[in-house]
Amino acid sequence: MELKLFRSNTYAGEKFRDKRNARPLRQISERKEHSVNPFPKRGSGHGIYQYENKYFRYEGQWRNGTKHGHGKLQMADGSYYEGTFSNGEIDGKGMRFFSQTGSKYTGQFVKGELHGRGTMVYTDGSMYEGEWYRNRKHGYGIMKTLGSNSSEVYEGSYDKNMKHGVGTMMYAKKIRSDGCRNGDRYEGMWVNDMREGRGILYSNDGSVYEGNFQGDSFSGRGVMHHISGLIYDGLWVNGFPEIMATKLKISFDNNSEIDKKKKSPKDKTKVSIFQGIGFTVSVECLNESNRVILDQGREIRLTVGFRYYPPVSDNEKEDALFDMIEDDVEEKPIETPFGYSVVPYPITDQINFSVEDIPDDDEQDDPSKSPTDPSQGPTAESGDESSDEKQENTENDKEENSEEKDEEDKAEGDENDESPDMEKENTVPQFPPITTLRTKDGLCKWDDLHLTPAPPKYRPFERMEEQERLKSQSKNRSRSKADIREQGSRRRSSIKNTTHSSMFDKFRMKKQKALEEKFAKLGEYVLIVEDVTNPPFMNRRLEPDFLLMKLKQPPKEFKRESKKDHPGWDTSSHIKASMRVKEDEMLSKKHLKD
Repeated sequence: MELKLFRSNTYAGEKFRDKRNARPLRQISERKEHSVNPFPKRGSGHGIYQYENKYFRYEGQWRNGTKHGHGKLQMADGSYYEGTFSNGEIDGKGMRFFSQTGSKYTGQFVKGELHGRGTMVYTDGSMYEGEWYRNRKHGYGIMKTLGSNSSEVYEGSYDKNMKHGVGTMMYAKKIRSDGCRNGDRYEGMWVNDMREGRGILYSNDGSVYEGNFQGDSFSGRGVMHHISGLIYDGLWVNGFPEIMATKLKISFDNNSEIDKKKKSPKDKTKVSIFQGIGFTVSVECLNESNRVILDQGREIRLTVGFRYYPPVSDNEKEDALFDMIEDDVEEKPIETPFGYSVVPYPITDQINFSVEDIPDDDEQDDPSKSPTDPSQGPTAESGDESSDEKQENTENDKEENSEEKDEEDKAEGDENDESPDMEKENTVPQFPPITTLRTKDGLCKWDDLHLTPAPPKYRPFERMEEQERLKSQSKNRSRSKADIREQGSRRRSSIKNTTHSSMFDKFRMKKQKALEEKFAKLGEYVLIVEDVTNPPFMNRRLEPDFLLMKLKQPPKEFKRESKKDHPGWDTSSHIKASMRVKEDEMLSKKHLKD
């Protein structure tokens, strides 16, 4: 029979004592319509309840006219619940499917709400397993969020569907707005789904931050151990250190007390260094206010550069070929604020010079040590005007021939210079380069630095000499024979001195070349300090600093004072000491005989 219920709802089944928990005449089931269910008499039974609005439909167990036991509540949009009912309410363990989102929950229910322990599986494969309170994640739980390539896992406390309290987050591969990447792990406090309070962030690259968070970023007191080796301990604001270094500053000391007695130069970007005398370089990390920032472990590199000269060659084909080779072999020129580029020049801190090794200006400038003495040459000639004119013509012819001969000798010398250069490659010593240093309290220092002799075939020196040679050739070609004859009368009186001075210049050039095998070439060099921290701290590098150095011969006073501090061999004192030793031996033998 069919029983009319309140609000026009109907129940299909037998009537027993005016109640509908009896055996139904037929079952309206999704599986077998109009089939008869064998329910036991007088007790629980199975029935189907169709609501008047036809949105809900219940099929399951009943007791005392209410849904009780296991059943399934179907909704018209495709959602459903299947599980335990108690006194007409969804209560106990069950499974709920949400058709609008495609999510599926399995766990505990209280009065139709997600409450207690349960697992929610979302459409994209993400899953939450943990505690629920009135349809919201609340308490301890594990949330696994699946992405396109990797998952993001949070394990910790929740409050009203948000991460709140102590929790651990393993971030996914996708870069988030907070900059976290795949493999980054955070352990600490959360407030309203954001990192807030004390915590530790282990970055995927190996960097570690331990300190306070606010608004999901570093804020307050904290320590960053960067993967590059840099350590920052201080205050943070919006994810960055409160005070950051922005540039490097060079402090220079050439270790010459005599040079310090002089007035300080007006141009502080240019200093003097001396052959054989070491110098000291200190570097500071400064901010925009020129205040020293106490950076720990920032890696600083010191290099020296010599002016870059572009390739020079008479043959364009050879020039193009050299350009192709140099692009692969040579380092790229470094731009400087002095109007030209430089290429690296070797510098070391492992050279030990004695006082005798330091070049003396007197030895190079003393004419008495030259192969010929100008005072021993012939005196000025006497004669009539005709003889003077003849001599003038002959001298001019000799001068022209000598210029041609010099060019031929130079060409032959260039061909024969290959063997000395090959020997020079073996004679020029090679020294280990200086290493990079790490800052301590924002400072680092190199002591006893020396410019080493130029390596064999050092290209900038060769190009510089080539350019000077081409310039001198162009000047000689521009001079006409008439100009040479007009100057003949002036040269006649000084030709003897010029021959001797040219020989003296050759001697001095040989002396200079010998010194260049032991010391760096005199001239201008550029000192460069750079921040090479890798990877860069907070993706920023400090601005480099440049200093122009002029290499000179050491002052005469330095050599004299050094010799006083280091006296030479005293023969008389050594003779006296040896005589005392012999007397002591004779006395000891005499005592033994007695």
